[in-house]
Amino acid sequence: MIDNTHRLDTEGVFVTDDSHLAVLERQLEETTTLIERTTTQFHRRHGRSMPADNVWLVQRHAERDALLKLLATMKASPGRAIQGAGSPSSPTPVSIDLTRHRKP
Repeated sequence: MIDNTHRLDTEGVFVTDDSHLAVLERQLEETTTLIERTTTQFHRRHGRSMPADNVWLVQRHAERDALLKLLATMKASPGRAIQGAGSPSSPTPVSIDLTRHRKP
């Protein structure tokens, strides 16, 4: 079985909590670094900035923005599980028993 509790997705069906905070912060840092590195390489190669409507860049910005929204929601509701915080709809804190499904 695949653990999707930390999966950042545009759907509101996934749930995450503070236990994944470090992983999500690392993903944000790596995504930001990837955007900066790739756009810098593009500029060096082509002598101009990557167009704002570039499909790759649009998707990376969407990922970064979703991570920012998710992390802000998690920090605003510490100790709560968050459902769909990276989705276009409003984030939804949900109460779930996280220990019930974890093996000791």
